[in-house]
Amino acid sequence: MSAARHATIHLNSNESPTLVKVSLPHKITRPELSTLINDKIVNDIVLRHTGCTCLSGRISVLIESEFEEALRVELGPAQAQ
Repeated sequence: MSAARHATIHLNSNESPTLVKVSLPHKITRPELSTLINDKIVNDIVLRHTGCTCLSGRISVLIESEFEEALRVELGPAQAQ
């Protein structure tokens, strides 16, 4: 059985314009991308945030592709300089 695939959508509505950052899984398929863009970004986030399905300069979308492998580095507690 294969692992579940997912994309991650981050929304920062405290900025102007609003920033939507999308992290995609490795080798995303056309149907997956269509679902992500049409169902989630346009019809959920954009419509809910602006009242219409156009971006109209009020939302910036950043799409990044995730690598098959990633390393997470713990940096420890933040220290004052």
